[in-house]
Amino acid sequence: MNTRKSAKAAICGGCLLLLSLSGCVVRPVASRPAPPPARIEVIPAAPPGRYVWSPGYHRYRRSGYVWVPGRYRRIR
Repeated sequence: MNTRKSAKAAICGGCLLLLSLSGCVVRPVASRPAPPPARIEVIPAAPPGRYVWSPGYHRYRRSGYVWVPGRYRRIR
């Protein structure tokens, strides 16, 4: 008798879970256009100390891609 009650409760719980998930709305992900080809950068002379060149890249904004120029980054 106890196992019937627990099985019945498990089935009811599963049905309630499925019914609660049926109200979920999944918004499709908007696809972005491919970024333009990378620009060719002239790498300036390195500053004194421990620096490494980080190349430029295209960053996506709401209106489209924006070029972020490369720069030297300090190594710790």
